[in-house]
Amino acid sequence: MNDSSSMALGTMNPSEIVETLREGLIVLTEDLTVEYASDRFLKMFQVDSEETLGRALSDLGDGQWNIPSLLDQLNEIVLRDVTLEDIEVEHHFDHIGRKVMRLNARKIVWVANSAKRILLAIDDITQAADHARELSLQRLLAEGIVDTLREPLLVLDGDLHIIAASRAFYLKFKVDADQAIGRNLADFGDGQWPNAELIRLLEEVVPDNSIIEGYEITHDFPQIGIRTVLLNARKIFREGNNAKTLLLAMEDVTERRRLEAERDQAFDQSNRLLEELNHRMMNSMSMISSVISMEGKSFSGDEGKEAFVRMRNRIGAIGTLYHTLSRTAAVDSVNADSYLSAIVHDAVSATELSPGAIDLDLSIDDILLSTRIAVPLGLITNELVTNSLKYAYKGRDNGRLGLRLITDKDDVELTIWDDGPGIDESARVDSGLGQKLVGSFVQQLGGALSRTSGKDGTRYILAIPHSEIFRLQTKDK
Repeated sequence: MNDSSSMALGTMNPSEIVETLREGLIVLTEDLTVEYASDRFLKMFQVDSEETLGRALSDLGDGQWNIPSLLDQLNEIVLRDVTLEDIEVEHHFDHIGRKVMRLNARKIVWVANSAKRILLAIDDITQAADHARELSLQRLLAEGIVDTLREPLLVLDGDLHIIAASRAFYLKFKVDADQAIGRNLADFGDGQWPNAELIRLLEEVVPDNSIIEGYEITHDFPQIGIRTVLLNARKIFREGNNAKTLLLAMEDVTERRRLEAERDQAFDQSNRLLEELNHRMMNSMSMISSVISMEGKSFSGDEGKEAFVRMRNRIGAIGTLYHTLSRTAAVDSVNADSYLSAIVHDAVSATELSPGAIDLDLSIDDILLSTRIAVPLGLITNELVTNSLKYAYKGRDNGRLGLRLITDKDDVELTIWDDGPGIDESARVDSGLGQKLVGSFVQQLGGALSRTSGKDGTRYILAIPHSEIFRLQTKDK
């Protein structure tokens, strides 16, 4: 302290200085008797001057100030002329509870009479100490959680310096804490570790409070080589906290991506094999159908020809499925519209009616049919359409034939109708093999078939519940 400062303090009233201080102040004699106590001290510890002044410090508050750790420190000042600076003492007082005190003390000598005194300044830091302790516990808990995580995790400041890292990070990337902590991510691993796109993304997270989730990078990391890593990053937010801290979590998905690639390759190979099988089946069905057609033409009787036509149409219905699969490069499902439309057109073409004699009314929802459903549904369609073509247009030059396939919340519904004169029940026109095949296929689909027939035509309605569709599609999977 210079002379001017000493002169300025000499003109001030010491009590005014004392009362300005935030700390409580007491003056002790060499035997630790309280000679003076500031108002801040009296208020801080809820005591009055009468029960404080002139009493030994250890006797204050019925012995509550008999704190060995404090008294020992003060006696050291008396004996050895030392000072106390920022010493923390925790103690429980009966009437005010637990206190954490920060102590500063020194010995002084009165100029007038050379008397020695101890100045003891006491700051109540209970709230600050509790807050620091809570932060410490939270930090320990956070560190415990981080080290428990299976995935590597980095904690970065706003400039992308590494503040902390999980144990999983050190193990995965084969680095030590002294190689990581304090290093900028852009310089980590002698500049080999970071990815330019990753750095750019992280720099955008801080100012924008945005989040990175599931961002995938493939990078050649030091020590461990090329890895594919999924990244998740977000800014840590606390009310009133302006700190720019980032959490960067990493998941090594290299092995997962390798297995996925192998699975996709195997799937593509199986698809190619199935496509080839479908193509060969289509050719085989076409060849069989052609042979049957040629054999049918050698018959002179109508009954024999009709039997061969029906046989060819049944085989053709299955062949249409494989033709549609081959044309669309599909392996296990077919578009209902293209598939059923082709069956109807093929059945009409196989008759001896003149071209355009049958006016077709087709309305088919755009849905996919698995092959388990498409085969029986196609054969049912072929049988019912062929039956209409055989009986509904006798003695007529033209007529109408319709097919509708719709799906609603309960089932898939197939309707086939014609505008013929209706079915003569006494003729038993559908009591042969065709009727048995239709009944078998309906049962296979778990559906229900109804028929209405009259002078305005015949109508078949097949309803297949969605539960049966699901059963057939997932069977043996």
